[in-house]
Amino acid sequence: MTEYIKIGRISMTRAKEAHIPSADIKINKQHIDHVAGKHKKELEKLGFTALDFIRVVINGYNEIREAKDGTYFLANVIDESSTYTAIIGLNYIESKKFWEIKPAIPIRTAVINKKKLIWIRERTPLTI
Repeated sequence: MTEYIKIGRISMTRAKEAHIPSADIKINKQHIDHVAGKHKKELEKLGFTALDFIRVVINGYNEIREAKDGTYFLANVIDESSTYTAIIGLNYIESKKFWEIKPAIPIRTAVINKKKLIWIRERTPLTI
C-alpha cells in the first residue's frame, strides 16, 4: 500500500476562486525520493532539500495553472523575467478525495507560462 504524507491543503476560499476541489495535498514517500534524486542539481542551486522545496511552494504559491491533461500546477512565480519557477503538479484523486503531488520541480518560467492561468495573487519571494 502506498504511504502518503499530508503536505498542505487547497482551502475552501482558494478552491472556490479557482473552481477546483478543496482538499488535502499529499505526496507519497517514494516521490519525495524521486524529486531529491532526479532534481538534485536544480534543488542545490536553490538551496533546498526536496521536502523543503515542496513545502515552500505549497505554502507560498501565487498562481494556479491548468494543463490540458487535467493536471494543475501550483507555481511560485517571483518575477516574469526569472529563468526558473518553482512548481508543484497536482492531480485530484476523486476516489480518495485529495490532491496528489506529481511533479515538484524548478521549471523554466516560459514553459509554465504556457499553461492556462486560473488563479493569481501578489508575488512574493520564496522563503523557508
